[in-house]
Amino acid sequence: TSLYLVEEPLLVAESGRTHGRTGRPRESPLTNVGQEVLPTKEEKEVARLVAVSEGGVVHDVLVRIDAFIEAHGDDGYAVGADLNIASILTFTTIGRLVGGVFVGVPSTVCDPFLNIQRVRKTVGSHPAVVAWYDARIEQQKSIDKLSPAEQILVGCRDM
Repeated sequence: TSLYLVEEPLLVAESGRTHGRTGRPRESPLTNVGQEVLPTKEEKEVARLVAVSEGGVVHDVLVRIDAFIEAHGDDGYAVGADLNIASILTFTTIGRLVGGVFVGVPSTVCDPFLNIQRVRKTVGSHPAVVAWYDARIEQQKSIDKLSPAEQILVGCRDM
């Protein structure tokens, strides 16, 4: 069993890891979707929607991540039964996915994935994570001043 859930293409982009042979950053399928020569913003958004829809490349990655969590996670964590880097990475990466970072991806894209959702809720309601985001809100003077992705992450505590 590998702790490196980040081997999944969606998560590799967030990890900063590079491809061993070329030294170039590994990229996620979602990052690449819409980056090919598409003339309009609307075409990019459509391409991303296709990628996260059933049968799309990102949807398929989400299916595998959800299955991985089912097999290796416990008590709402991605791996094991305690807060760890795999759970935090899953929480933040999925938050970015559904939080408006990738225009064209609906905020409900992960709703069918119960194990991913459980990780989001568990990590989002962990006392240390709640305290961190509460401090961010206080620093910014309002939740509305946080990025859309951060607002989504804050909301995970109430899932």
